[in-house]
Formats: sequence, structure tokens, C-alpha cells
Amino acid sequence: MTTLISWASYKAGQATRPNSIYIASDSRITWGSHTTYWDGGRKVFTCRVEPHMFGYCGDVVFPSLVLAQIVSAIDNGVLFESKASAEEKHEVVFTSLRRSFERRRDTPDQDFSILHALRIGENAGRSFAVWQVSYQCKRKEWKSTSMPIPATTGLIAVLGTGKTSVKKHIDRWTGSDVGARSSAFFSGFCDALFSAEDKYSGGMPQIGALNPGSHAQIVGFIDDDAHYLHGLEVLPMRTLHRVKWCDRHFQNINPSTLERNTKARRLKRPSGL
Repeated sequence: MTTLISWASYKAGQATRPNSIYIASDSRITWGSHTTYWDGGRKVFTCRVEPHMFGYCGDVVFPSLVLAQIVSAIDNGVLFESKASAEEKHEVVFTSLRRSFERRRDTPDQDFSILHALRIGENAGRSFAVWQVSYQCKRKEWKSTSMPIPATTGLIAVLGTGKTSVKKHIDRWTGSDVGARSSAFFSGFCDALFSAEDKYSGGMPQIGALNPGSHAQIVGFIDDDAHYLHGLEVLPMRTLHRVKWCDRHFQNINPSTLERNTKARRLKRPSGL
């Protein structure tokens, strides 16, 4: 299982539309028991050509394999027409998931959920859409739900075995003097993850971002002077600057100096948390 969240972030003075949409997940994959696990499984997927990103929780094998295929098809321009509407693009993704699943034979089924987020348009004319695709194995039932985008910085979805812990820690952050900022949602997520309250969630955070005027972006994570991308620890090298990096308080971190970038907002843990 896993913990999966998504939230919308607004800039001050730009209340008409979100500035960014984020998806974050842990990196733990378990086999039947919380004592048997791997803390390096990829769970967040971003496209490099179109502004789409995905995350999943629940079953691991099917979502992780099929999402890699879907991202590749989008990046190569063969899954749908780029001029199609957001609803048309998501319907193709939803159909592709179901058709691929139907090709399974005598395989174990488990419940899973997939978040599909995309941006429509650029810059001032942009809008965002997020869907939750779910499969319930007992009913053999598929469901695609359009998720409401909050009118201010706020959560879109909290899914997985760790959702109770995540909600508790996020409430603590948003109830502090930090308030309902993007950093509060990610910091609360990290607090829940590193608390180990949910034994089925662990490893390092994975973050995907949809920002104005760009394809979807993966965000690297730095903790204890180590760099992680998709849950994989990567060694220091000059090309790390090709990716944006953050710490557990969502500060923009220079991957070479491991210091907060000069223009990045300073974010600290409030007293009492």
C-alpha cells in the first residue's frame, strides 16, 4: 500500500486559478506484510512533453507498469491528439487502463487508485483538472471521478493506508501560524511519513508538479545531505541542477551546496510542532 496526496497551490493576488498542482507519495512497496518491504519503488510519474502527471496507491504491479507505458505513449505523441480537450484526453487514459487490465490472465487482483492531473492552456489562461481512477477487485468495478479543485491553496485528495496520519499532521501545520500554504501540506505529509505511524508507508517522498508554462516536472528530495529522485538515491554530480530539489519543509534547495536557494522563501517548523 502507500500514501498518496495531491494539492493545489495559489499565489497571493492570483485567486482566480491555481498556480500549481502537486502530487506526492511515499516510496514503500510491501509484500503481504509491513515487515517485508522495499523503500525505493517509483509511484509518481510525469510527462516531459505534455503537462500530465500520475500517482498511484494500492496494488503496485499493474499501476506501476501501465503508467510507465502511458507516460511513454503521451511523450511520443501516440496516445491522443494534443488538441483534444482535457476530458477527451482523460477518457483515452481511462480506456487504456481498462483495456490493458483486461489482458491479465490468472493474476492476483488488488484494489488500487490512480490520480491523473493535467494542465489546460498556458500562463494566465491556464486551468487544471484532476481525476481519481479506482478499481475494486471484489466488485471488479472501475470508477473515474473528477476531483474538485479547491478555490484556495488546499488538498485535492488524500489516499492510501496512511491517509489518517497525513490528515492529522497536515491539520497541525495548517492550524499553526504557517497557515494553509503549500509548504504546510508537504511538511505535514513528511511528518506523517517519517513518523512511521502507517507501517505500509515509508522511504523518501516523491513529488510531481504541474506549473505554468512547462511540462510536468519531477521534484527531487534532499534529506540528511542525500539526494533522492523517484525514491532512488542519486550521487552528487554537476547535472543535479537540471531538476528542482526541496527539503521536508518544501524549501527550494541548491543540490550542490545543500543550502536554501538565495531567492527561495525561508520556511521553518513552527514552535509546538
